[in-house]
Amino acid sequence: MSELTDPRNTESLEARLAAAKARANPEADPRAVVGNAFAQGTRLALELVAGILVGAALGYFLDSWLGSSPFGMIGGFLLGMVAGFVNLMRAVNQERAKVSQAEVAALPRVEDDDEESLF
Repeated sequence: MSELTDPRNTESLEARLAAAKARANPEADPRAVVGNAFAQGTRLALELVAGILVGAALGYFLDSWLGSSPFGMIGGFLLGMVAGFVNLMRAVNQERAKVSQAEVAALPRVEDDDEESLF
């Protein structure tokens, strides 16, 4: 009875459990989360713009080689835009795959207030 009901032993166990939980689930620094999101958004925007610019540049050089101005540049621009959006969608799908449905279901819900009138 002395070992199981000793309050010092219980407090020590609770402290060790709290320390283990903190090590297993560390709190994310809000600045790091914002910085990571900003970096990811910048990367996606640059990939989209780079795809468009590379396609347009290839079309321009194709035009100058074949003398078919402006059709090569327009076609290269459009192909670059398609390639940029394909890369964008691929990155978005990879990020979406990282988030499980359980994590999405655990997010707080906000009730819809569209029916309420302000006047």
